[in-house]
Parts: sequence; structure tokens; C-alpha cells
Amino acid sequence: MPGVELVFTAGGRLNRVTSDEVVQKLRDARFGVVRTHAVRVDGVLYPIKEAFAVVSGLDLLDFNTNQARSWFRKLGFEVVRVDQSSAQLQSLDSSRGG
Repeated sequence: MPGVELVFTAGGRLNRVTSDEVVQKLRDARFGVVRTHAVRVDGVLYPIKEAFAVVSGLDLLDFNTNQARSWFRKLGFEVVRVDQSSAQLQSLDSSRGG
């Protein structure tokens, strides 16, 4: 996974993101609750669209969930579908540092 680069078009422009940037940018960012789709990075689940918006700098309206899922997979990250109760527990655990 380290060093994987993704070049894609979204929001009317060409974008570039690396797997290393994903790890770095998500580490200190704040997110809402994971609802249905998530990406697992360093053992933590992140809401997929919010995570990709943070990593790419794109507005949430410039891409859809399926695109974010595809892009994270191409970068080598695990993309998961979660139920609401486990997602809330994961968000609480990660916000507490656990």
C-alpha cells in the first residue's frame, strides 16, 4: 500500500492523491459518524465521503460514494459496509483514542 498513487478527474479538474497522503491527512482530521460506507485506515473506520474530501480537497458534492469507494480501493485501502450500531461504537472508540 505505501507509495500507491491515484490520478483521477473530479470537480472538473485533474487530481492526484497517494496512499501515504491518506494516512497522514486522516490522522489528525475530525469526522462525523460512519453511517453505511467506511474506509479502514490504520485500523480506524472513517466515513468514506468525508475522508475522501479531506484527503483530496474536493467538495463533498463533487463526487459520489461509489467513486470514493473505488478510489480508496485503488489506493489499497479496505472499504467496508457497516451497520449503524457498530459504526457508532467505532466512532466513539476512535474519538477516545481506543
